Amino acid sequence: MIMIKMYLVLLMCLIYSVAAQVPPYTETCVQGAYPPKAHLKVPEYVINLDLPPSQRWNQLASDKKNEIRTILDAFKTFIGEFGIIAKEVIYFIDLLGPLVVDALPQPFQDELRGISNATGIEIGEITLYNIFYEIFTVCTSVIAQSPTGKLYHARNLDFGLFMGWDIKNRTWYITEKLRPAIVNLVWQRAGKTVFKSVNYAGYVGILTAVSPGQFTLSMNERFNIDGGYRGIIDLILTGKGTWMGFLTRNTMETAQSFDEAKYMLTFKQMIAPAYFILGGNKTGQACVITRNRKVNGTDIWQMSQAGGWYILETNYDHWKAPFFLDDRRTPANRCMRNMTQNGVGIAGLFNMLSSKPVLNKLTTYTALMQVNSGHLETWLQYCDDPCVPW
Repeated sequence: MIMIKMYLVLLMCLIYSVAAQVPPYTETCVQGAYPPKAHLKVPEYVINLDLPPSQRWNQLASDKKNEIRTILDAFKTFIGEFGIIAKEVIYFIDLLGPLVVDALPQPFQDELRGISNATGIEIGEITLYNIFYEIFTVCTSVIAQSPTGKLYHARNLDFGLFMGWDIKNRTWYITEKLRPAIVNLVWQRAGKTVFKSVNYAGYVGILTAVSPGQFTLSMNERFNIDGGYRGIIDLILTGKGTWMGFLTRNTMETAQSFDEAKYMLTFKQMIAPAYFILGGNKTGQACVITRNRKVNGTDIWQMSQAGGWYILETNYDHWKAPFFLDDRRTPANRCMRNMTQNGVGIAGLFNMLSSKPVLNKLTTYTALMQVNSGHLETWLQYCDDPCVPW
């Protein structure tokens, strides 16, 4: 059902783009895009893990409550205009939201309740806010190795595919609302940094992160029928499975090495399928973990199998061709080959991720990480016309 919806929405977007007369463009690999203008760099907050879970998000939630409210309002407006998933989502908000939060493990249950209290937003809506990132994310992630063996991990996070194309402005409704909520987080315990991440304010899971000196991680959505609402119901009825964002959060908090992180991300039943792009701190130490909701069928694709000096993942199994209306993989690989290994670094990867259609109307941010130094920088992304919707 999820795959059918995805294809229907992509076809609908194609019709929208034609109706909006989005001009054609030529695929080129951008040079000189880095560094972006200073105002595009996202703000940074500290999350103190020594505080009680209900208090950890108070400052951030208070500062960004208007942005969170705006995102939720836009989402509900979209639901009212598009009937394709309206009944399912409204049912979830009214009934399943509070039930789901009661079923969550600690500290996530208390963290969500704390955010609800700090923002004044109902707990069912905060729960929804923390779940829909796992269902509607379209991304590009890459790990590349410099000639000296140093690993760099970069990603575009594209969000809003199912959430309304604005024909007049040639933008996605939710994508435009999300950018003001993007923050870098420094997670600390006893005054020391445990890891760093990029988050939408109020989202307590992890989509992009670096454990300094240990490993880097990004998550891309995997379109698969075995997930989504089916996984949610399974969790409520049987207690089996975990939210992807909570699994990655636990991994970032507790794993002490690339191998330990890989084990945690491979052998845990989840709510929905996913791709985990995982990099280590040693030459050649990088892989894409293709996950089913259950452990069976997991595929681990090593960087050595992908060509030796980089590994790249969008939202399709690496052994299959991407959907013909959503091929970001081919131009991204072309730009990587044009860049060559000698160009691997922060600037080179930002340039690649700023090349269309890897950069598109759904792109909210580009994150750039280097594991040895624990470096993380994040930039808001906008795709000026001519630009494709996805």
